[in-house]
Amino acid sequence: MTESMQNEIAEEIIFHHDSPWFSGHFPDNPILPGIAQLSIVFEAVRNAAKNELQIFEFKRVKFKLIIKPDDKLEIKAIQDEKDDSTYSFMISVKGEVACSGIMITKSKLEV
Repeated sequence: MTESMQNEIAEEIIFHHDSPWFSGHFPDNPILPGIAQLSIVFEAVRNAAKNELQIFEFKRVKFKLIIKPDDKLEIKAIQDEKDDSTYSFMISVKGEVACSGIMITKSKLEV
């Protein structure tokens, strides 16, 4: 489910135990890898964008909480008012911040 209000994107998602993201991280104690979390944020932004985007850079990324199978992720991304290619983002689980940072995108046309 993706919601978009002006400059804010909100999405909720659940990855189950059989998700390929958990493959290899770790067999007896599966966790969602950081690269998966960044990919989830990018997908939410890309789905809400009016043009095709690609990732240019991530800044100030902090991973604060381990995400397990069946956790409900609440993704929020807010587009910068002065620079529409920059998004502050946060992934929360049960009201606690799991991951946060800044993502800078580029239009595929800019490449």
